Amino acid sequence: MGEENLYINVKNRICEAIFNGTYKEGEKIPAERNLAEELDVSRVTLRKALELLEEDNLIVREVGSGTRICFHNYGTACNMDMIVLIAPAKNPFFSDFIAHFQRYAQREGSMVLYVEPPPRETLENCLYRLYKRGLQNVAVWLEDLPVDIEKLKRLRAMGMNMVFFDTDKGLPYADCVALDNDRAICEIYEKLREMGYTDIGYAGWDRSDIYSIRGRERAYLKIAGAKEIFLRLPWKCRNSSSDFVLNRLKASKERLPQAIICGDRESGVAVSKAAGRLKLQMQIASIDDFREAKRRHVVTYVQNLKESVSQIYECLQEQNQKGESWVSDVYLIKGSL
Repeated sequence: MGEENLYINVKNRICEAIFNGTYKEGEKIPAERNLAEELDVSRVTLRKALELLEEDNLIVREVGSGTRICFHNYGTACNMDMIVLIAPAKNPFFSDFIAHFQRYAQREGSMVLYVEPPPRETLENCLYRLYKRGLQNVAVWLEDLPVDIEKLKRLRAMGMNMVFFDTDKGLPYADCVALDNDRAICEIYEKLREMGYTDIGYAGWDRSDIYSIRGRERAYLKIAGAKEIFLRLPWKCRNSSSDFVLNRLKASKERLPQAIICGDRESGVAVSKAAGRLKLQMQIASIDDFREAKRRHVVTYVQNLKESVSQIYECLQEQNQKGESWVSDVYLIKGSL
């Protein structure tokens, strides 16, 4: 192994200890002699590795006091030739999203590396694997994955630039780009009122921890002045949700609403299919278009993927360029009926 590679290898081993929480923020790492023995390297090699970490602002070396771990929350200038996109390929929204992403990146002179999170690996470990390979600009479509905010904090401190799509869970260590859910629900609701419907219900999923589900449901309750949701679909039954909706509508002893707003494409497909099978005179509206929408006369609200992708890319550029002046933010994108 070359001398420079040896320094970098030692630096990476210390970074791994930081990422895994062995060395915590504000804590002092072992004295040089002890750390060199622990890592089985010379003190000269260790000092060079520590210099690299100091250049990255990951440590502060204080004369007479030792070396302390120091985290920062700002952007890192790095190569934007490669942008990593982490997203759920099984989501039907995915093909449109990645197509827009690839076109935009190509125009900007970047390549897109698509990564689907392995089922038995955490998002943060996936991000750390990318970081070790020098890939530091990442866009994440979280969907229903959990987030370890403490590990995001460590990744940011190590120099990972991150933008999260359709969630605010990356704050304050990542920018977040999402549909303006309040505006979307408001425009759909007002459209249905213009069409003459006064009794408007709502159908969504039973996952209030997911940003888009929670935001759209909250927006409906506010604009409709409602106290409850007409229909909550079980997230675990997404593959058979139309049967669930069919049975719920059949079994309902209350008067059904004249129109139903569906929180996303999948719930829109399920509700419109069930209503069609039961031959109900019920107007369906949905966020996100789907293939059967026109045939079933569904009112749809389409997300502006071109604008969303552009904003994600701009966020990564700003993280690269602004450095210490960068502050995370949520960017809401307007769609259209």
